[in-house]
Amino acid sequence: MAVSGRTSKKRNMLAKETDSRASSGPSYEVFLSFRGVDTRRGFTDFLYDGMHNAGILVFRDSESLHVGKRIGDELLRAIENSKIYIPVFSKNYASSHWCLRELAHMVECASKSNGNKEILPIFLDVEPDDVKLKTNLYSEALSEHQKKFCTEVESWKKALIEVDKVKGWNWERDEGQADLTNSVIKTVLDKLNAGNKKNVSENLVGVDDRVEALIKMLDVGSDNVQFLVIHGMGGIGKTTLAKCIFNQLSSDFRDRNFLSDVRELSQRHDMVYLQKQLLSKFLRSHSFLEGIDDVDEGINRIKRVLGSKKVLIVLDDVDEEKQLKNLAGKGDWFGAGSRIIITTRNQSVLRIEGEASSEGLEEKSSKVTPYEVREMEFDDALKLFSQHAFRRNSPPEQFFSLSNEIVSTLGRLPLALEVTGSSLNNEPKEFWKATLKKLKDAPPDEVQRKLMISYDKLNYEQKQVFLDIACFFIKDDKTYPFYMWDACGYHPHVTIKVLCLKSLIKIKDDDTFWMHDQVRDLGREIVRQENCEDPSERSRVWNPEETQSILKGKEGSTKIKALSLGRRHGILTVTGDEFANLQKLRFFQGEGVSLAGDFNRLFSSLTWLSCHDCSSKFEAKNFHPTNLAVLELSCINISNEWIDWIRVASKLKVLDLIGCKGLTRTPDLSTLVSLEKLILCSCDGIKELPNSIGKLQSLIELDLSETDISHLPDSIGNLKQLTILKISNSQGITKLPGAIWQLDKLVVLDARECENLTGEIPEEIERLSCLRILDLSWTKISRLPTTVNRLSNLQELKLARSDIKQLPELPPGLTWLTWETGIKLESFIPLPTSIGTLSQLKTLTLGSPNVRFLPQLPSSLRELELVNLAITQPLDFSNLVNLSTLEFRSCLILEFSGIFVPGLEKLYMQGCSFGRLDALFQLEMKRMTSLTLDKCEFLPEILDLSHMKNLQKVILRGCKLQVAIHGLEELGSLSSLEVDSCSSIEWMSDLSKLRKLEKLQVKNCPELRGLEGGLNHLESLKRLWIWDCGLLECLADTSNMDLECGHVFRCALLPDRNCCESGSDCLYLWEFGGPVLLFPPTPLSIPSRDDVCQENVDSCHWNFSPLKLQLDNQVHEELQDTTAQLEVGSHTP
Repeated sequence: MAVSGRTSKKRNMLAKETDSRASSGPSYEVFLSFRGVDTRRGFTDFLYDGMHNAGILVFRDSESLHVGKRIGDELLRAIENSKIYIPVFSKNYASSHWCLRELAHMVECASKSNGNKEILPIFLDVEPDDVKLKTNLYSEALSEHQKKFCTEVESWKKALIEVDKVKGWNWERDEGQADLTNSVIKTVLDKLNAGNKKNVSENLVGVDDRVEALIKMLDVGSDNVQFLVIHGMGGIGKTTLAKCIFNQLSSDFRDRNFLSDVRELSQRHDMVYLQKQLLSKFLRSHSFLEGIDDVDEGINRIKRVLGSKKVLIVLDDVDEEKQLKNLAGKGDWFGAGSRIIITTRNQSVLRIEGEASSEGLEEKSSKVTPYEVREMEFDDALKLFSQHAFRRNSPPEQFFSLSNEIVSTLGRLPLALEVTGSSLNNEPKEFWKATLKKLKDAPPDEVQRKLMISYDKLNYEQKQVFLDIACFFIKDDKTYPFYMWDACGYHPHVTIKVLCLKSLIKIKDDDTFWMHDQVRDLGREIVRQENCEDPSERSRVWNPEETQSILKGKEGSTKIKALSLGRRHGILTVTGDEFANLQKLRFFQGEGVSLAGDFNRLFSSLTWLSCHDCSSKFEAKNFHPTNLAVLELSCINISNEWIDWIRVASKLKVLDLIGCKGLTRTPDLSTLVSLEKLILCSCDGIKELPNSIGKLQSLIELDLSETDISHLPDSIGNLKQLTILKISNSQGITKLPGAIWQLDKLVVLDARECENLTGEIPEEIERLSCLRILDLSWTKISRLPTTVNRLSNLQELKLARSDIKQLPELPPGLTWLTWETGIKLESFIPLPTSIGTLSQLKTLTLGSPNVRFLPQLPSSLRELELVNLAITQPLDFSNLVNLSTLEFRSCLILEFSGIFVPGLEKLYMQGCSFGRLDALFQLEMKRMTSLTLDKCEFLPEILDLSHMKNLQKVILRGCKLQVAIHGLEELGSLSSLEVDSCSSIEWMSDLSKLRKLEKLQVKNCPELRGLEGGLNHLESLKRLWIWDCGLLECLADTSNMDLECGHVFRCALLPDRNCCESGSDCLYLWEFGGPVLLFPPTPLSIPSRDDVCQENVDSCHWNFSPLKLQLDNQVHEELQDTTAQLEVGSHTP
């Protein structure tokens, strides 16, 4: 398992946890911020309950429980440990200083997360201009706060303006709040589930048939609980099979968890930790986990949480019976229809019991199916081996016999075939024969012995790098390790290429290291064998407990080259005395680690020091690690004086000080002649960049994002090797110095969100011949010069929400172009004719009220978005044969001619005024899967969808001219149909054949008289909502359907029907004033202060809130008084 807390990838992690406090609190998926007086009794409850019922772990703030004058630690932790922030902007939001403090902290956390956290704002009964402080509504509230909170108001203003840039939801009065809530929940779930699928190789051999057979064995349609135990020797492909099955079945299970590396986790943690990891994916609040103190309680919690859920669980690499006994011991632990998949090398773990329910009245049957993964078919094995040995599917004739013999000797094990084949690539036949002899000498069932042959072929440097990766860097970015290995003389570029060719490692698309667990175990076992008894006599120690024991016991030896303390809770102070014996240490990493004491003559061999997230002040004296290549001190409490030692580190390549807020100036960098990366992101105490920056002649990357630096010195032009310059979100920068245009090796110039950056880009930009990415979005830059078209290497030009009024001729290599401006001119402007010649352009967004003519666009386009355009000439997109996504927003287009292409997959139109589009619905558009027509009054009265046979999602909203929808019976793949506020629609064609339809919503269609076909034939239907259809006369009986949620309401000629698994918590019932209208009230008893124990404080607001609409004002006031009296510290959720 990789040790976290290093490399550029680790900046993401650090940004996620901006303070060491974050690691000690529960993790949430969503943080909900709102003004209680506006929304607590309505929309916020509505949204909270919906997310809660969807299984989203959501933190809801309660203003009544604020205590003191500052945000409490619990609230800070909740914000820092959440992934998505949802501020609900209402009329009185800005009048609450608590809300504004929350918002400022949300913006800060999101900005430092490198995209791992995001804000999704909801403008409930305000407009974005209110939040942007362009009206009096929020501006006056901030003026009031100025009297009492003068030091904070400026940061609140910045936060409000910043969050308004984010695309969110602007609730319209005629739109139901249920629709808005459903849209929010769907978006949140999509974002949270984006990473759920497990990564598998794209070129699998001999797997498809096995996966198909195993899925058939699992019989997902049956209600019994089934265990599938995939067993076999290491390296035979068990995990790959489990991942493929998990990916294919995930859509059938709302509740699922793939628990990887059970064997590895059990060695590093206790069984309670594993139980918590298993449960964490299924809980709405992690506070439920805090009471698990022993294994028995963990089992009880697993039964309680999962006993009624249909779950898909994979327990990967189980190697002991007790692991399975304590994680999934019996079938009745899980709900009907659950599927539990176990991979193991040890068949003795197969003892799983199914037994009667606790009531003894019915038996929840469970079935255990063992599946042994046998060797690959010989032809498949030979193909896999050949792909790695020859980069083709079969061996050449002269190697055919040797290849067959090696495949037979290897036992047709995928991992061994891959590794051995790679090691033989481009080797002479004599080498093949010698390798075959070694393979025959190894016992056929010892995979690691066979892998050891590949390891033995490595030279010294390659072995050192291989062991470093196995012990420390799996899943880590490669950038910083390369610098360390280069400083050690290990030639990383050549070495990594060799390791990849031998299939011992892989470099993934995101530049992180990947290693098969068998190969990882081999590397770690090699290190363990250096001294089986004493970790202090090994070259590498990656286990945090062993590292801490070595340091605190002062047991280190000169054999130790690398130590990691991993991720830890709290602060650990390490003194110089504890490092005294580690004279050969070249790598040290730790989170929450503070250095203190005398370090004179220590760390002489150290090439990489990485410390993160420590609020305790660094007080190491005589600290002079002169051989450092990489120094990472992220979110560390260091002073200007302490960091001055850095001038002796003349070999330093990377200086990463992200989030070191104690610094008010840059350290003396004049002696760091080898420095290549300088990261000062979020060092907001630094106001000035010194002229001496120009002495860093080797500098490749300079990151000044989110600092308060007000200008860039002219000496920056001396950085002749600089390729990346980031100044994003630096509000003090008002202009770019002319010296920037002297950086002829610059590849990335990122100035997005520098809102005070003004002026024009000069002609000299043409000197940046290497520039590939130019981002001036959200700046006040007003002009690009004509010379920009000479930037032959420019690939991405991003000008979203800019002040650039007109585009110049564009460079030919663009793959991404975004240009949106709201500035309206007195005359119309043309788009550059060169836009049609951009043969590599894939993504294009155009938005300007001044454009009237659209030239022919390049056929290479895949995504096209047009915003706020008024086009007067006939529009023809027939040449866009690669276009898959087309979006129109607020556009006026009078005439179309061949606008749509057969390959289109997604079409979105909102608030547009078009000429008639009858021709669109006569084309055969077989690839179209999503169609959204929102407030479109230019469609034919009878809408025929029969030519879009593969549609999966259809939304018709606010289309007032449609009388009928034809062709629905042809849409065999349709899963979601929404018809909303179509005031003229009278009839829809036969729905009974839509066997994949899961969601049907028909709303506010007052002229609709009938739904053709019986809804009771829709075998996949889970959600049915029909309301405000006053003339709808008949509807098929749905009482026998297995609906998760079904409501027919306010249809004058039909009786109301209401069923929902969520009962009174159903989202859509709140649309009509709350569940009290449909469900009888439940008597509530108000607990006294003494009845509420401290451990239940986390859930007290939830316990009180869902049915508050059933309470009269007096009872509600009593409830609020009781809540306010709780002694819960600074804050409770």
